[in-house]
Amino acid sequence: MRDVQLIRRYELVFVLSTAVIYIIRRLIREVDRIDAMVEMTLHNRVPSSVVWRNLASYDHTLNNNVPLIIGVCLLLGGWYVFHYLTYPLLNDRTNDQKVAVYGAITVFLLLAGTFLYHYLKLQVRYQYNDAHRIIGLKVYSLYRKRTVLADVIGFGIVLGVYEIGFQYYYYLKRKIWQESETHFQIVSYLLLAGLSVLALGMAFRGDVLMFLWQRNTRTTLIFSGLAIQILFLQAYFYAYILPLLKTSSTYEVLRAGRIATYMLVIMPFLRSSPTSEVVLASRIATFLLLIIVSTLGIWGASTGFHYDNRDPLLLMFLVLIGAVSIAFLRQGLQKENTVLQTQVSAKSAELSSLRAQINPHFLFNALNSLYATALRENSEKTADGIQKLGDMMRFMLQENNRDRIPLDKEVEYLYNYIQIQRMRIDETHPIEIRVNIQEPDRAIYLAPMMLTPFVENAFKHGISLRHPSWIYITLTLDDTHLYFKVHNSRHPKTGADPEEAQSGVGLDNVRKRLDLIYPNRHQLAIQQSDQDYFVALTLVYW
Repeated sequence: MRDVQLIRRYELVFVLSTAVIYIIRRLIREVDRIDAMVEMTLHNRVPSSVVWRNLASYDHTLNNNVPLIIGVCLLLGGWYVFHYLTYPLLNDRTNDQKVAVYGAITVFLLLAGTFLYHYLKLQVRYQYNDAHRIIGLKVYSLYRKRTVLADVIGFGIVLGVYEIGFQYYYYLKRKIWQESETHFQIVSYLLLAGLSVLALGMAFRGDVLMFLWQRNTRTTLIFSGLAIQILFLQAYFYAYILPLLKTSSTYEVLRAGRIATYMLVIMPFLRSSPTSEVVLASRIATFLLLIIVSTLGIWGASTGFHYDNRDPLLLMFLVLIGAVSIAFLRQGLQKENTVLQTQVSAKSAELSSLRAQINPHFLFNALNSLYATALRENSEKTADGIQKLGDMMRFMLQENNRDRIPLDKEVEYLYNYIQIQRMRIDETHPIEIRVNIQEPDRAIYLAPMMLTPFVENAFKHGISLRHPSWIYITLTLDDTHLYFKVHNSRHPKTGADPEEAQSGVGLDNVRKRLDLIYPNRHQLAIQQSDQDYFVALTLVYW
C-alpha cells in the first residue's frame, strides 16, 4: 500500500517533469533545425537577403515557442482535470452535474490547447524550383479545422488509454497485493518502468503530433478509440437500459424498440406520458443516437483518422454489438457475484447470531429447567420471560438459517424481544414504548432478521434510565409492500455499556443483505439528530 501511495504522490511531479523535458527538447531541436536550413540555403548560393526576406514574417518566439508552451500547458490542464477531478466522480457516480462540468472543462482545455498551437504555429520549410533545387525558405501555416479536430480526438484517446492503464494498475494492486506483496511489487515495477520509458521516449523523441499520425501509431489510436467508445457505451447500456429490460416483458421491449425508432426521427417533437415503455424507448433511442453521433463524429469526419475502405455503418454495427455484449456479460458476472455475496452474507449473519449466544443448546435446555422451577414457585412473570426467551432461542436455532421465513415468525420473534426488553425496564422510569404491528392476512415470506436489528438498535441507543425515553414501532402492509418504521430517542452514553459491543447482526449487515437479496425492491431511509433516530424501510415482498 505504501508503494501505491508513493506512486500517486509523485505521479504529478513525473508528468510535469516529462512535459518540461519535452518542451526543452522541442525548442532546442527547432532552433537547430532552422539554423541548419538557413546554412544549407546559403550553401546553395542563395543570397542572404533573399533568405531573410522569406523569414521576415516569422517570429521564432511568437510562432514557435509561445504556441508550444501554451499548448502543452493547456493539454496538461485537461489531463489534470480529467484524471484528478472528472474520473473519480464518474467512477463513483455520485454527482452527474459535476461530472458534466469537469468533462466540459477537459474538452475545452484540449480544444483550446490544440487550437492555439495550430493557429499560432508557423512552419519553416525549403522552397524548391522546378529542378528541385533549393532557392530559399518559405513560411506557412498548417492550421486547418479538421487538423484541430483530429488532434483533439487523438489526445482524447491518449488520455483515455492513460486512465485505463492507471486503473489497471490499481486493479493489479487490489488483486495481487492480497495474495503476495512481493509479486505485486514486481508486476507494478515492470508496468511503471514500461510506462516511464514510453513517456520519456516520447519526450526525447520530439514532435508528438508527428508521432501520433505515423501509420502504425494511427492504427493503434483507431483501435484504442474504438475500445474506449465501446467501454463508454456499454456502461450506459448496463446502467440505464438493462435494469428496465429485467422488469419488462418481451412485448414491452418490442414496443419500446418501435417507439425508439420513431424517437430517432421525431425526438424533439415527441411529447408522451412517462410510462415504463416510453422511458425504456427514450433510453434505447439515446443509446443508438450516441452510437451514430460518436461514430460519425470521430471516425466518419474528414480528420487525420480518415483512411480508405472504411464503412461507418460497419463501425456502428461493431460498436453496437461490442457494447451490448459486454453489458450482458457484466450482468452475468454480477449475478454470479451477487449469489456468492448473498451466501457469504447469510452465513456471516448466521455466524454472528450464533456467536452472540454462549453454547445455545445448553442455554435452551437450562431455560426449560428454569421455566419449570418458576412455575412451581408461582413466579408467573419470571416464567413468562423465560418462555419468551426460549422462543427466541428456538427461532435462532431453527428459523434463522433459512433463506425465507414467514412474516408472522419474524413478528413473533419481534414481540418476544420487545416483551423481554419491557421486563428489564422499571415502570417508575419515564419510558414510553408504542408498538403498532399489522398482522398479515396471508402467507408472506421474507429473509430472516430483516426487521429485528432496527428494533435492537432502538433499545440499545434509545433507552435511558436518567432521561425520558421513547420508542415507536410501526409495521403496515399492502398488496405488494411492507412498511416498517422505528423512531426512538437518543441519549449520550455516560458510562460503560455492557451491550455496546453486542450489536447482533448489525445494521451494516442488514444494508448489505437488503442490497443483495432485494435489489431495486427496497428503500431504506435513516434520519438522525442528537435527540432522535428514525428508520423507514419499504420492502417489495412479492
